[in-house]
Amino acid sequence: MSIEREPAAPRLDVRDLRVVVALGRSGTTAAAAARLHLTQSAVSRALAVAEAHAGVPLFTRTARGLVPTSAGAVLLDAAPGMLADLSELERRVREPAPAPRRLRLVAECHMAYPWLARVVLRLRRTAPAVRLEMPAEHSLRAAEALAEGAIDAALLTSRPPPGFLSTEMMEDELMFLVASDHPLAAKGSLTPRDIASHELLVPTVRTEDARFLRFVFGSRRPRLRVERLAITEAIVELARAGLGIAVLSEWVAGPYLDAPEGGLTALRLRKGPLKRAWRLAHAPELDATAPLLADAIRAAQPRPRLSRG
Repeated sequence: MSIEREPAAPRLDVRDLRVVVALGRSGTTAAAAARLHLTQSAVSRALAVAEAHAGVPLFTRTARGLVPTSAGAVLLDAAPGMLADLSELERRVREPAPAPRRLRLVAECHMAYPWLARVVLRLRRTAPAVRLEMPAEHSLRAAEALAEGAIDAALLTSRPPPGFLSTEMMEDELMFLVASDHPLAAKGSLTPRDIASHELLVPTVRTEDARFLRFVFGSRRPRLRVERLAITEAIVELARAGLGIAVLSEWVAGPYLDAPEGGLTALRLRKGPLKRAWRLAHAPELDATAPLLADAIRAAQPRPRLSRG
């Protein structure tokens, strides 16, 4: 059976350390007295007590002042750090660490979640008092969930709800993926007629519908064949099988295009890239934490994997 020993009871105390440090930095009892706001005789008595506690002389008296002995030099080397540690301990005792602050974040498009996991890890290092949660069930109506108080912050491509603050964050590009042997694969770029003539395989989120139609078709509103799928792998595999055009963020498309099995070709619209701007929207009471969250998101976001040329 192990016996737990009582901690050692040193004879030196904080007052001893403080007077030794003051004398070591000042060189004379008069200068140390001014530093410690004591009388010179009080400093002399405190030094005598410190040397009695240490059991050895700590300073040699010379005509030019006090010079540390070898024992005094050891004490002078360690004492400042020990005093600093004690001061920090007192601060922590007086001001206990705050309870973890729960912060609920969702992205309006589920295609962001694979890389948002890195935000959790970064906040653990930069803001350990923040506990980030991502209740993804609110993704399909992120702006409404923010307005209702069900979440604290949201990454949006749509307009933030009234009364909520927002910060510009980043942009991504929506890519069109088709099977490598699909008739469209050899075209190099897509026209509105190409989009209208084939089934579109898209995520379930609908916030991009109006912007997509406006960018691709302008004022025209053709009837489109659209299949919405909640699982990215299903979208990709249907496209790989030649059953439609997948519409995915470049964040998601890149790894599938780089995969060894291949079988996919990425296309853009002939009129130019279809980009989305993302904003971080949050409640006003999150003002102090929002910059930390924004920095973590910017650090975690993936870099474009596809050429933007």
